Amino acid sequence: MNDLTTIIATASDAAAIFRAALPKEQNEERVWVLPLDAEGKMLAKPILVAVGHQDGTAAIDPGTIFREAFKAGAEEIIVAHNHPSGDPAPSKADYETTRRLNDAANLVGLELTDHIIIGAPGSANGADFVSMAELMEG
Repeated sequence: MNDLTTIIATASDAAAIFRAALPKEQNEERVWVLPLDAEGKMLAKPILVAVGHQDGTAAIDPGTIFREAFKAGAEEIIVAHNHPSGDPAPSKADYETTRRLNDAANLVGLELTDHIIIGAPGSANGADFVSMAELMEG
């Protein structure tokens, strides 16, 4: 499921792609962008755009994310980051970042399809990730 003909239809599909990009040891927060075409087909494997420190978060910079997305020819993007604690529950900053990314993506003609937070397997009531798009729908 990690070849470039893969269509990302669900948050679970996206989480599996990002999980495969994670190192076995999650000692630091990492941020990726997954560039997609208008039908949700992967245009590249997840692109690492930031790495945080062991006790700090990685900066989610829209400019860097969009630059990488445009290089890949993306029309849609999914952004993801991991929580080294293993708990994928979003923080207030995660909600704010998702809103900021969505607004900025709209300005530059991209669609932010989702922002996925990856945690440890079995966390968050059995889920190992959180889809910000699903949380913020209601």
